[in-house]
Amino acid sequence: MNIIKTYILYFRAGLVFAIAGPILLIIIFIFPKLLYKTIVPWCKLMINMFGCSIITKGKIPSNQTFVIMANHVSFLDVFAIPSVITGKFSGIAASKNFKIPIYSIFLKKLKVISIDRSNREQSIKGVKQAEKLLKEGYHIAILPEGTRTKTGNLGEFKKGGFHLAINTKASILPIVTKGLFKIKPTTRKTINPDKIFVEVGDPIRSENKTVEELLTETRNIFNEMLK
Repeated sequence: MNIIKTYILYFRAGLVFAIAGPILLIIIFIFPKLLYKTIVPWCKLMINMFGCSIITKGKIPSNQTFVIMANHVSFLDVFAIPSVITGKFSGIAASKNFKIPIYSIFLKKLKVISIDRSNREQSIKGVKQAEKLLKEGYHIAILPEGTRTKTGNLGEFKKGGFHLAINTKASILPIVTKGLFKIKPTTRKTINPDKIFVEVGDPIRSENKTVEELLTETRNIFNEMLK
């Protein structure tokens, strides 16, 4: 029964994505200023199409831009995390995401930076691009684990986002999602719709810290928030 329900959810979400997605893109192309006013409701709609709902705690401070870091649990992260972001935002994503029809166009409109983690030179170039966007007033969203957890626990953090924060003196803003591992982990095919809890933590200052110090502090805060 769960597999049938899952197919129905995928079909429903896929249909909405395929029909409403291009319409939304047309609106964005005609009225570029509506980009961020439409993306967040769009993400919430997609979460609802998978039978889930979002409960939020905390808000993003409005007086500065951040390197936003979130735990990576499910493919639904890409809809759950933006649902709490306010202001202009971009991000860093694996290059494979830019091969997905329609979705790749959204990424490009959001100025998302493509990263091939196997190519160190290209990764460094991507961090430099992100630094430029931060200075232009964009939040940069990063999933520091780089890949979805297979156990439900935090994976190893990559250093790129911490270099970005230190180089720009930007604070890191931790965002934690809870419930997604039970809803749809990467190790299971079926979706069990439920509530997704998204918590925005306090900013973590990057000044006068080494990459290792900032990484360790951020990881400890993530573990505390996940308890």
